[in-house]
Amino acid sequence: MLRLVVGGLLVVLAFAGGYAVSVCKTVTLTVDGVAMQVTTMKSRVIDVVEENGFAIDERDDLYPAGDVAVHDAGKIVLRRSRPLQISLDGRDTKQVWTTASTVDEALAQLAMTDTAPAAANRGSRVPLAGMALPVVSAKTVRINDAGAIRNVHLAAPNVAGLLSAAGAPLLDSDQVVPAATAPIVDGMEVQVTRNRIQQVTERIPLPPNARRIEDAGMNMSRQVVEDPGSPGTQDVTFSVATVNGVETGRLPIANTVITPARDSVVRIGTKPGTEVPPVSDGSIWDAIAGCEAGGNWAINTGNGYYGGVQFDQGTWERNGGLRFASRADLATREEQITVAEVTRERQGWGAWPVCSGRAGAR
Repeated sequence: MLRLVVGGLLVVLAFAGGYAVSVCKTVTLTVDGVAMQVTTMKSRVIDVVEENGFAIDERDDLYPAGDVAVHDAGKIVLRRSRPLQISLDGRDTKQVWTTASTVDEALAQLAMTDTAPAAANRGSRVPLAGMALPVVSAKTVRINDAGAIRNVHLAAPNVAGLLSAAGAPLLDSDQVVPAATAPIVDGMEVQVTRNRIQQVTERIPLPPNARRIEDAGMNMSRQVVEDPGSPGTQDVTFSVATVNGVETGRLPIANTVITPARDSVVRIGTKPGTEVPPVSDGSIWDAIAGCEAGGNWAINTGNGYYGGVQFDQGTWERNGGLRFASRADLATREEQITVAEVTRERQGWGAWPVCSGRAGAR
């Protein structure tokens, strides 16, 4: 008899256990966009929602409906309502209800996609307790963006927002008038200056270095290029500044030698006693040379006058020319001007009576 009783109990327990397993379900419950998996033995949607601590308001959206039967692996979505204190362009504040989780979704629900939030970001979440949501309507604005002019009709809280909505957002280096934070007014004009600094790499010649050889037998104002060398190539990276796409300056910041340059060789005169002081009144002396000799400082026509300012041999010798060359036409421009300055100190501009006047020297 005892065996029969025990056997009967085991059958009942097995049946109850199998029944419990059969009615226990795992459901995905999504509340305001946040999904969670819950285990339940409830049979209706509303019972599952309330079992997990969520009360249902008549303004809420629940899918499937509350009295729909729940099945294993089912999905339940609850979007709870929340109040919005909404105003347009600072007027007509009213309270509305929305089940949207974000500002952007709320504007879409309210059929106000042609407006823009005045303070909140479009992606900001709408708290369950609600929020104030001032919005602005679309305005017509003329934009001069780095010289490109267009008219737009957009909703934006300020100049920066308008430019972003127009597909031309500001960077920190840009300048805009009115200020980026200025509110949008219908018919306003916005002037944008785009300031950019970017790196540009260009392949350019690499000048040869000059190797100097001092020559004590040659006058100090003279030099002879014995070997011009040959340039190489280099990749130079520049930091380039532009304003509205127009380059305003550049600075080399790095270079890589591609082909090395071959040094040039320059022979430099160091002969004692041939020092030449810095040229003063160079433009006047060039003008006199242009008048006297057609600007040719090495002229020798055989008429007894030599060089750019047409020295006769006696004048050249008396005023120290022989320390530079035996005749004026064999001296450099700077050497001839040095002797000409001595001549002017002794004789005045009258040594060149016609051409000094034409040159404006007197």
